[in-house]
Amino acid sequence: MLWSLLFITLIERSTQQDPGCSPGWETIKLDDKVAFQSSVYTDKNGVKFSADRAFDGNILISAHTAQETNSWWTVDLLGLWEISCITIYNTNQDNVDLRGAHILIGNSSERNPADTTECATINTTTRGETKTFNCENGTKWGRYVTVYKNTSGFLILCEVTMKGRKKEPFKLIKENKTWADALYHCREEHMDLVSILDNETQVWVGLAAQKADTPFVWLGLQYICGFNFWIWVNDQCVFFDQWAPNETRTAVCGMNTAMNKGGNHLWYKKSVYDKYNFICAV
Repeated sequence: MLWSLLFITLIERSTQQDPGCSPGWETIKLDDKVAFQSSVYTDKNGVKFSADRAFDGNILISAHTAQETNSWWTVDLLGLWEISCITIYNTNQDNVDLRGAHILIGNSSERNPADTTECATINTTTRGETKTFNCENGTKWGRYVTVYKNTSGFLILCEVTMKGRKKEPFKLIKENKTWADALYHCREEHMDLVSILDNETQVWVGLAAQKADTPFVWLGLQYICGFNFWIWVNDQCVFFDQWAPNETRTAVCGMNTAMNKGGNHLWYKKSVYDKYNFICAV
């Protein structure tokens, strides 16, 4: 009877709505996402406290790192999300202490400052409580959400939820078309054939390319053979590129650029008469 009351109390505590999280945001489904952490604590019975336990729906077990400095837990949302708030519940035990930890959101799983922004700093205890942290100075965009603790100790997360909205800046079209027909389709139905101007865009286009039905997808990078240079369809010059190692900047007339759907999503010169799926900016 006592155990049942304790379990009900924990459920109520973990599922209560924190008034600090603005209404109208979607609860992000995490059970189909991928999580990893700096280390994995293993108890005397050989049970591993892996990263995915932080969103398995069971508040009685947790993700748990070993005792270390600079510990972290990261979830890959497998897409671009605008994050409004993150809610953390932790059990009431002595080794739970997230004070001073940072919640980071960005496009790098390596906590690279150039690709990551801070959503919030945890300045309060989460021991035996549910706490919601709104992103400071407005919502943040990113693929990865990380809880990072740069002081010595364990990083323990019993249950993590978050709210946001998915951003779809690009649309994969699963139709096999020549480069010119793909360009026409994008301009008629959406905005344009996609232009990749930086690494962030490369990441998101690569995610879309993974779902293609063809081994390559058309990009909006065209070769102007009369002047021997490449230019994006939005008239931007090429300052960032991801050419495959055996590819060169030189080409012949009738060649434009496609990205391979797998691996590192590298760029290849292909005949404009080849037919592939393609990606539109929307």
